[in-house]
Amino acid sequence: MSRNVERAKLSSEYKSDDRFSSIYIDLLSERLGGRAIACSDEWFAGAENMLKPGRGVFKEGLFVSTGKWMDGWESRRSFGRNNRSQQGEDFDWCILRMGSQGVLKGLDIDTNHFHGNAPEYVAVEASMVSGHDTKGADWQEVLKKTAVRPHSQNLFSIESSRTWNHLRLKIFPDGGVARFRAYGRALHAKEDYVAGELVDLASALNGGIAVDASDRFFSSPTNLVMPGRGINMGDGWETKRRRNEQNDWAIIRLGMIGDIRKVIIDTAHFRGNFPESVSLQGAIVENDSEPDEKTKWTDILDRTKLTADYEHIFTSSLNTVPGQSFSHVRLQIYPDGGVSRLRVFGLPEPQQ
Repeated sequence: MSRNVERAKLSSEYKSDDRFSSIYIDLLSERLGGRAIACSDEWFAGAENMLKPGRGVFKEGLFVSTGKWMDGWESRRSFGRNNRSQQGEDFDWCILRMGSQGVLKGLDIDTNHFHGNAPEYVAVEASMVSGHDTKGADWQEVLKKTAVRPHSQNLFSIESSRTWNHLRLKIFPDGGVARFRAYGRALHAKEDYVAGELVDLASALNGGIAVDASDRFFSSPTNLVMPGRGINMGDGWETKRRRNEQNDWAIIRLGMIGDIRKVIIDTAHFRGNFPESVSLQGAIVENDSEPDEKTKWTDILDRTKLTADYEHIFTSSLNTVPGQSFSHVRLQIYPDGGVSRLRVFGLPEPQQ
């Protein structure tokens, strides 16, 4: 095999279809606090692997005490064996706690590197569980039993407006799944906040989401609203190098409409590629829709110079006034570059 063919093969194994990840948050992500909490069998590989970043890797010739090492969840062979008939089930299952409760928009059940050991079918159920005990949970089907391809991303759109915090993945009859993603929008719990508390309105955990951007060549603007500081330069939003007089921008839909009092723009890990300067605008968009060319933007932060690898905090320099609420913000960077995180602290509007 030529080197070029090898490179093409590797590229196809690790690149992702981003139709969901470009606009929604993975509610099962480890970074949000997603956890695998129970499963029927994980003989060959642990279920927690499904929540790790990337699409999984394959290590030729690596064997452990239980068999071939695999980067995913893999159950033992059960089809046609007595242990399965005694259980009265024709599938293996895994229960996962989402990092944040939310509304599902899409599922990615990735069997990358699972060729002769992938499941034939999958199904997914969801539940809203109080606390952490899933015994007696009311499981509702969100993806009926559906065929999946081996060594592939298997993407499914979900049409539901209900809120969930736990998922149960079923694989028929057994086998392995490299990664399991549940894309959607987090929904905050009203009872988690008290009157007068400053809340990060843009945080993914509070329902913030990147809805548009001028460019996402190196990394997604979704990273701007993720919890914590960026772990490296890839954990942020970075655009390609501009060769014209325009600038780049990203629009964030706030998880809660609110009165903005404090903004943090973090360039962590961006040193030779941070923007020269930045500005921030806000808008109020009615009817649960997104901004368009008619949207009127209000200046929140005037164009301000940035520093490399630094957490910039803005309070007194903001142009906002008490009682002025926004549903969306637009981060403008000049002319291009990378920003790790955007925090927008404010007072949420009282909810009816």
